[in-house]
Amino acid sequence: MPASLSLEAIGDDTVQMMRFWRRLLNDGQAGLGDEAIGRWPNRYWVAEITGTHPRYKYERRFLSGKKDYANANSVGSRGVRVWFVLKEGKLYEIKSPVSWHRSERYFATVREGLVVQLTDDEAGAMVAAMEGPCQASDR
Repeated sequence: MPASLSLEAIGDDTVQMMRFWRRLLNDGQAGLGDEAIGRWPNRYWVAEITGTHPRYKYERRFLSGKKDYANANSVGSRGVRVWFVLKEGKLYEIKSPVSWHRSERYFATVREGLVVQLTDDEAGAMVAAMEGPCQASDR
């Protein structure tokens, strides 16, 4: 049974504004926006862990969420929620802002329709199990 996860997109108005200006400058002159403003990544994300990666430890597939502005303030800096659908038995890494200056990063899975937070060791065991005994012994 799938589960839904909601994260607050704190400061989403600023991220969206900076992306707008970067795209506008890039439309005027290729690469100008990238040079002047740079990339503004989301402060939140949910990624499905699909295996190991030689550089980043885990191979990730980032999920798209649906934004909900129902409880947002007038500028969209607080109260914007992003909803993700998580599937049972999959391993996820989640980055969730908890304040303007701090974010939590953790592993989770879905059990009986509930999102369950995992320790790093539990997440590592799930990755080892998904890769099978042959690949796990090669490390």
